[in-house]
Amino acid sequence: MELNDRLDKFEKLVSNEPSNFLSKLEYYRANKSWLDKSAKVAINVLEALKQKGLSQKDLAQKMNVSAQQVNKILKGQQNLTFETISKLETALEISLIEIIDFKAADKPLDVSNTEERVNSALRQMKKAMPEVKKQVGGYERNIALGKDQKNPKTAPQFKNS
Repeated sequence: MELNDRLDKFEKLVSNEPSNFLSKLEYYRANKSWLDKSAKVAINVLEALKQKGLSQKDLAQKMNVSAQQVNKILKGQQNLTFETISKLETALEISLIEIIDFKAADKPLDVSNTEERVNSALRQMKKAMPEVKKQVGGYERNIALGKDQKNPKTAPQFKNS
């Protein structure tokens, strides 16, 4: 293939639209904390759906929300409200977050089963880590590329600042 042919093909691939990669990166950096938490919730919800043999449509019906809302949650880029988290927990019979009650300093802290709870959490984390690393790596690649490689129509939507 000659140089001119290659240049012609390259020019067909180049967009006249300016790239918005930097604005997407800025958005991700500014919102990294909640985006990471949302991705973790999405992973937990996906695992629960798999274990219970439920579809996204089933979950939407149990939560009394649209299938599109569930899809957004499962993409891991939804800034979830306590109401939505509560609906997820109820529908899937799981716990996604734990709110620690404020305790006055004069009351002793109950640590009777702390070691058991920590060991259980560590076992669950160890079991889930290979899949989490794989999914988070894919998530981070998609963020860096600004698209969902499996389905370009579902690329993450970022607000331009």
